[in-house]
Amino acid sequence: MNRQALKERKSFWMPALVMVVILIFSATVFSGCKAGSTTETTAAQETSTTEAATTTTAAQETTTTTANEAEFTNEKLIISGSTTLLEASQAWAEAFMKKSGGKITVNGGGSGVGIADLINDISDLANSSRAIKADELSKGKAAGKDIKEYKVLIDGITVVTSKNINVTELTLNQLADIYIGNITNWKEVGGPDANILLAGRDSSSGTGEFFLQSVVQLNGTAKSNDYSPNMLKLSSNADVVNQVEGNSSAIGYVGMGYYKEAASKVNLIKVKFSKDTPAIAPTNETVKNFSYPISRYLYVYADSKKLSPIAKAFMDFVLSSDGQALGEKAGFVKLQ
Repeated sequence: MNRQALKERKSFWMPALVMVVILIFSATVFSGCKAGSTTETTAAQETSTTEAATTTTAAQETTTTTANEAEFTNEKLIISGSTTLLEASQAWAEAFMKKSGGKITVNGGGSGVGIADLINDISDLANSSRAIKADELSKGKAAGKDIKEYKVLIDGITVVTSKNINVTELTLNQLADIYIGNITNWKEVGGPDANILLAGRDSSSGTGEFFLQSVVQLNGTAKSNDYSPNMLKLSSNADVVNQVEGNSSAIGYVGMGYYKEAASKVNLIKVKFSKDTPAIAPTNETVKNFSYPISRYLYVYADSKKLSPIAKAFMDFVLSSDGQALGEKAGFVKLQ
């Protein structure tokens, strides 16, 4: 090939070669940009996935915690008995359900009713404002029960009168004679010339039985096995307060928690062991150390053979510092 022909051929391929190089370079740059976009998308996806996973885990942890706290959600507990303990028991039930779940039903009816319900498998726990009787223990044993006793609070039975009665203190003997019917007029104990209206509790009441045994049957100038037939036998502390408040010359007795609610409506009577001892008012201190003459424990009874997990947990709560604080708020005295 001659020099002229070679020169023309070289002139032809040079532009073509330049074009190929440009095309390759452009493809590489385009490819690099596309690869960068893919990386950014992947990073965003990973961030989104991580956040979603974290949120799900937190939600699962919250659900698990709630489930653990509400461990008795599907369990039931039925409590019946003492009207003295009714308000405290309702407060315990509400606080327990809020913390641990479950469905707790609290009924009144009186201590005797509560213990009978326990023996007859109507309730799981029995509130009582008196100690269980020997014949009740025998009935429980015959029914296959192993009755377990819990002391839950301390109470002072508080003696109250109508607002216009100016008697401020009485001995146990005087109280006994009043409730036996030996003293029938307030002037016999330093009050006005007015007949005494007696208000007390009915036979199913633990408060009524405790007052009968601890005051009426152990004191007085004439011993008696029962109250005066003229006494109004009422079914609750609230009924006693209403009778005393609604009459001009009445006397009654209630749990100290109920007196604290009704203090502005009735007068308080301080109680003396005898005429030569000081008159004592029911306070947290005097009731706790039993220097107040009509102090007593309050109880819950259970069948230890059928003590369900929720019943056991409930009683643990009642005896805890939180449970005892609720009992004190209801007007009673803590055990410790």
